[in-house]
Amino acid sequence: MKTNKELKLWLNHNPQSENKKAKIYSDAILHELLKDACPESTCFDIKRTKNGKPYSDAPIHFSYSHSRRVYLYGISDVGVIGVDIEHSGKKRHFMALAERYFHPDETALMREMDKPQQNEFFYRLWSRKEAWCKLSGGVLWYYLERSVLADQVHIHNHKSVHFIDLTEIKGFAAAVATFFPIDKYHVNVLK
Repeated sequence: MKTNKELKLWLNHNPQSENKKAKIYSDAILHELLKDACPESTCFDIKRTKNGKPYSDAPIHFSYSHSRRVYLYGISDVGVIGVDIEHSGKKRHFMALAERYFHPDETALMREMDKPQQNEFFYRLWSRKEAWCKLSGGVLWYYLERSVLADQVHIHNHKSVHFIDLTEIKGFAAAVATFFPIDKYHVNVLK
């Protein structure tokens, strides 16, 4: 395993509004990013696990997510990653959702917050849970009830999940989950 654990992230505003065209555009961006990250591989046949986690036989790990027309891509040559991005402007009944799905410690903290703080906190937790789900290739319902309050969560077999909140993306909550600590990361904006 490499010692310098730098994560490469890209943010892109997809100009396509039609779903089918947006997917084609996003897939083309992903293929270019993978080709740049792993030039020794000639083909990136993207496959999916039974739960839909994308992967390739190339010696590279990746994850991507989108909300509205904003896409977030993450690529790692160190280990498996999961990324998620959520538009945080949508108004919801955060407490009702949190009380139904989130860990009791998370909802207890939310109860102490005012509405704008609840909004931000809810999406921060949700994006961490989705990033963890994408990291593990699982089903979201399993991760919703698990606490993600700490930046590192210990799981079975002496493994830990590490979280990074990407707070620099205005109007969105975004998170990265890895099985290794990240030394540094940078969000590149694709034009």
